[in-house]
Parts: sequence; C-alpha cells; structure tokens
Amino acid sequence: MAKFTVDTHLFRELGELLVGRDSTALVELVKNAYDADATEVIVYGEALGDSERGWIRITDNGVGMTRPDFENGFLRIASRLKEGGDRRSPRFHRRYTGAKGIGRLAAHKLARTVELSSVPWQDGAASARSGLEAVIDWDRIERCQTLDDPDALEAVEVRDVSAIASHGTTITLRRLRRRWTKQAHARFLEEVQTFEAPRSLVTQLPSTVVKQQLLFAQPIVRDLPDSAGAEFRVTLDGELRPPDDYWHAALRAADWVIEIDADEVSKNVRYAIAPTERTKQELPASALKSYSVQHPSPEHGPFFQARILIRTGQLRGSDPEKEWAGRANGVRVFWEGFRVLPYGEPRNDWLGLDRDVTERRRGILPGGPFAALFADEEPPEESGLIHLPNKHYFGGVFLTEKRSPNLRVLVNREGFVPDSVYETMVSLVRGGIDLATRVRAAATFARRMQRRAKRAGQRKNEPFSPSQSLRSALSEATKLTGEAAELIKTGKVEQAKERVEAAVRSIRDVGDVSEILVEEGAMLRVLASVGTQLASFVHEMNGLLHMTEGLESTFGHVRRTAKLRPSQRKVLGDLARGLADLRRNLERQASYLIDIVTPDARRRRVRQGIAERFDAAARLVAFAAEKRGITIQNGIPKSLRSPAMFPAELTAVFSNLLTNAVKAAGPKGRIRAVGAKTNGGGATVRVENTGVAVQPSEGERWFQPFESSTVAVDPVLGQGMGLGLPITRTILEEYGASIRFASPSSGYATALEIELPG
Repeated sequence: MAKFTVDTHLFRELGELLVGRDSTALVELVKNAYDADATEVIVYGEALGDSERGWIRITDNGVGMTRPDFENGFLRIASRLKEGGDRRSPRFHRRYTGAKGIGRLAAHKLARTVELSSVPWQDGAASARSGLEAVIDWDRIERCQTLDDPDALEAVEVRDVSAIASHGTTITLRRLRRRWTKQAHARFLEEVQTFEAPRSLVTQLPSTVVKQQLLFAQPIVRDLPDSAGAEFRVTLDGELRPPDDYWHAALRAADWVIEIDADEVSKNVRYAIAPTERTKQELPASALKSYSVQHPSPEHGPFFQARILIRTGQLRGSDPEKEWAGRANGVRVFWEGFRVLPYGEPRNDWLGLDRDVTERRRGILPGGPFAALFADEEPPEESGLIHLPNKHYFGGVFLTEKRSPNLRVLVNREGFVPDSVYETMVSLVRGGIDLATRVRAAATFARRMQRRAKRAGQRKNEPFSPSQSLRSALSEATKLTGEAAELIKTGKVEQAKERVEAAVRSIRDVGDVSEILVEEGAMLRVLASVGTQLASFVHEMNGLLHMTEGLESTFGHVRRTAKLRPSQRKVLGDLARGLADLRRNLERQASYLIDIVTPDARRRRVRQGIAERFDAAARLVAFAAEKRGITIQNGIPKSLRSPAMFPAELTAVFSNLLTNAVKAAGPKGRIRAVGAKTNGGGATVRVENTGVAVQPSEGERWFQPFESSTVAVDPVLGQGMGLGLPITRTILEEYGASIRFASPSSGYATALEIELPG
C-alpha cells in the first residue's frame, strides 16, 4: 500500500520559513513557557561566542509534560493540542500565544542538540510524580532520508524518571548553530530584552510625569479572565543578562503622552494627549486634550489600547542611559504581551513618520502650508511644530487575540498580514500621533503669540490682532514724533527727546507685529497659488456638470422610448437616480466655487446681501448636512447688508462657520442663522448650532491656530486643523468687524456672533 513519507529536511525548511531570527526562536520557547502557565522563566546563556561550547537553558515553573504530552505535542509537527476549545491554558486560563506547534523548530534553529526534562504539575500533589528526560540529536536525524528510518527514530532518546522536584520544564540547547559575533550578540540581546513591554508603558504613569489619569491606569496587555495567573516574569541571566534597566530614562525624557483606546463595546476610539509636568511649566498654554471618533471598522476591528511617549528635545541623563533610551525608541507592537517584530526597529517605518519628515521637512501636518509661521523661532526639535521622526517616540500598541481576532500574524512570526484590518490599526495609531502634533503646535503657537503680544504692548487677556496692533503702533509713533517736532520748535529738547525715544519703542512694536504679518503674507501666497489652480478646476467641474446633464437626459429618453424588460427598466432607473444625485452635488460645488474663486468674486468691493452670501456658503455643506440629517435655517433678513466687501470674503466667512457647525451639530442636529440691524447702521449676525457646546468664557481659545476638537478628516468639511476661525477673524477685522462666542438661544448649544460696522 502506498503512503506518504516525510523527508528529514522538513525541519530545516520549516524552521527557516516559520522562525526568522535567532531572537524570534528564543522568544518562541519563552512563549511556550507562558502557554504552560509558568509564572517565572529563567533564560541563561554561556559561551555564546563558541558554537561548540556555547549553550542556552530555558527553565520554567509551568505545568510541565507527561510522556504522552511530549510525544503528542513536542514531537509532533503542527500539533493540534492548542487548537481545541477556547484555546486557553489549563491552570490560569491564559490565552494561548502559540498555535502552529513550532516550538521544536525554534529549538532546531538555535542548536544541534536539545536536552529536555519535565515534571508535570498535579493539583495539590506532593508525592513523587512521573517526569521525563529526553535528548534530540538533530544532526543524526538529518543524516537519514526520512523520519521512518530506524536511525532517525533512535536519534530521539526518552526515558521516564520519578521526581519530587518542582513542576516545570527545562530545555537546554547545546552545540549552537553558529558562533555569535560581538555585533550579532548585541543585536540579539537588544531584540530579546525588548520581547516584553517595558514596565514604564504598562504600569500607571508616575505623578512626576502626569498627575491625572488619562484613559487608563494600565493598558490591557493580555487576555486574562481575571487577575489569577497575570504574573509572568522572565529573567535573563549569564551572557544574556541585560545592563541596568534604563527604561526610566525614556520616561524621564518624555514631553507629551498619547493614550489610545479603541474599544470593542462602544465601537469608539478615544484619544488623550497630555503634556508632562515639565512641559506644563515650559508651555503654560498646554493642557490635556481628549477626542473621540467612531471606529472606522466596527465589525472587524482591531480593538486595542496604546501608550506613546513623545520626546521633542534631547535625551537627558547619563551617557549610558541616553545610549540605551536612544536604542529603545520607536512605537512597538505587542501581541498577548509579547513583542511582534519588526515594528519599532530603528529602520522600520510602519507608521510613515520618517517618510513624512523626509518629504515635508517643515510641514505641521500633512499638506499643511504653515511652517513659515515658525521658521525663525527655536530649533525644530524644540519647537515641536514639525513632524518628529521615529526616534522621538517611545511607545507600545497592545493587542490581544480576543479584541483583535482578525489580525493575522505572518507565518515567520514577524509582522502581520498587511490587509485592511492591519491598515486600520496603522491609521488609528498614526491618527493619534497627528492629533498630538496639532496639540503641540497649538500650545507652542499660543506661547509665541503671548510673547509677541506682550512685546507689542497688548494686555494679556485681550485678543491679539496683528493688523489692529500694527495700526495702533503706527498711530502712536506718528503722534509722538509730531509732539516731538512741536517741542523742538519751542526749545524743549529734553521733552522732545523723551517723545522720540517713546516713538522708537513704538516702531520696535511695529517690527514685532509686522513680522507676524509678513509670515501671514507668506501663507497667503501659498493660498493664492491654490486659488489660481481652483479657477481652472471650476472650469473642469462645469464641464463635468454639462456631461452629467447630457447623460441624465439620454437615460431619460431611453427609458421613455425603448422597449425594456422590467428588470432592465429598474437598472436604468437606479442609474438615472445616481446621475441626478451626482448632478445636484456638482451643481452645489460649482456654484460655491464660482462664488469664491472666480474673478467677479474678488474684483470689486460692494455692500453684500448677507442672507445671499450665507446661502452660497450653505450650498457647499448641504450634502454633508443632508447625510447627517442636519437642517440649516437661514433667518437673516434679505435687506441686511454688510460693509463694502468682496463677495468671496463674506462667503468664506460663512463657509468656515458652517463647516464647523455641521461637524459639531450631531446627527439630526440644527443650524440657524439670524441677523438684525444695529443702531449705528451696522448689522449683527448670529450662527447657532445644536450638539457640542462651547462656553463663551472659553471661546477665545478656538480662535488660536491649530486649536480644534476635530478628529476625523472629512473631504468636504476639512481636516480640522483649527484654522477656520482664525482666518474668519482675520477677514472680518480688516473691515472693523468682530466675531466672538456668545450665549446660545434656547434649544441650541453654541453660538457665534458677528458685529459688522455701518
């Protein structure tokens, strides 16, 4: 009878395929101890630079093995012992980290000879137990053609032993596959010593770093039914002993902390970004910011928790500490508490951080044209206003099989299959880092504006307006020089000198303020180039609109005249309705762009119909509002007029307010605009929305650049970089108008009030 046979080269082929590195192989053996309910594992290495004399021993106090366990588990390739039931360990009910039965292949990769002794655990038993000792000679096995050869069978020696010794398993690897050079030894040590998450990432942060708890005291690292069996300690000894624990150096160097909680119950992803206590002293405007967004893939996940420390400056501490913390940087990924390589390695850029530093050296957020605002200030690493490379992050993403069952580990145990679930994890973690970039930018920008406002003679609690400050400083300097001239005519030279010195101080103030305006001018030049391209885009969009109208007409004619079966008529009906929706959306967008970027929109300043400009802006957000079930009511009187302005400017003001309102109003929310004339001939306009509330006393904060509560990027409503309100205020101030948060009317949560002069 014909039968399958197995060539002994299977061990070598599978070992190279399923176990990529020596460190991965050793960690697989440690994972086996975890799956065997060990609470302590000791890994000892000696003479690792000599392949013949060198050896490694892994000792654990787990449940051990009986002879049947050894034969049906350790000696069986791709054993199914861990596939049954809910895949939990027998004693502490830990979630198994192994599934493919590759532990013996890890031993094969590291050494030519394996010595094993094991004593099984018996609940409450103190009498002698039957254990086993075994020796596996891999070279002898591979000299045979197949595993059925008698010599191959004799290459595995097993004997029963009686022992009162403690339960557990000891595996000794002798005759190492290769001698480890100093460089290979160092790399191996670095990989092995980080196979578990550092305590600084998985325990409660000390109050010297952050005083308040963010999203969690400790992240969920492993899937355990309760606290029993949660303890698991690995000791590296001999030539594997690590240097002093310098993880606290990375913790001490942190300037900001990010925590992420992608929760499987609420289907929300929460972010918390907090400054450390040291950063709060350096940046008084910095504070804890919290965000929440719906999980983009609530059905498939993944769900996880993460903690990431950000270092914006140089490492602190002794040279050995700095060297250690420098090697420990990067955002690592952990599965059931064990590290998944290669994420977080020095040349691994799984979050695209190094790429963005290279491609956008001065960008604040992807695509942001605002780096010129900060080009002349502190060095970039201290300012925290550019993308930071991987070396400035130290953190962990903690995954469990229960919360992330759809993430699939590659067969060589290094990395995940790059499918949609993996990409969701990447986008959620990178989203937290981008939010932190914006929060850091806001805190640093606020400090810079306070400094400049102080130099420009502004009171601390007064809103800082560069254009108004410039006009005030120039007016003061002109007045003082005029007074000085009159004093000189009357011979009062000393008094004239005082006036001139005061005028010089005002001119210095002009320099401080004009510097800001020059920087804003640089930003406006970038925006102007975008506007030029938009004009061409409007032309193309109008062409698309005409094409859509033609297709819609053709489909309508075919439906009316052709002899069609009911099923064909239904398909054509669905296509016609889709084309109608497309035409309406194109009409809205084209109408808005015509109002905002065409030459007529910025050719001549005239008094604008405020209600008409509000309607033009509302067309831009109408589709997004409809999808959310939000109603927009225009209660502005038709007769109400603005000062002489470009129509594009007033439309831009309302579009900024409406995009914010739509994002904040909530599902089936309401937005309302009302207006009235003032006694001085001007006008007051109020835009109110339901949903998220903003207290008027805290309103000034949202007029600072990069202050935003938006998490998700919407292609219509914008990135949420916190620039809409600052731009709106800048436009209005040029006409002597003002904007502020006000107390909302009954039934609304937030109100913005604009006062326009006569």
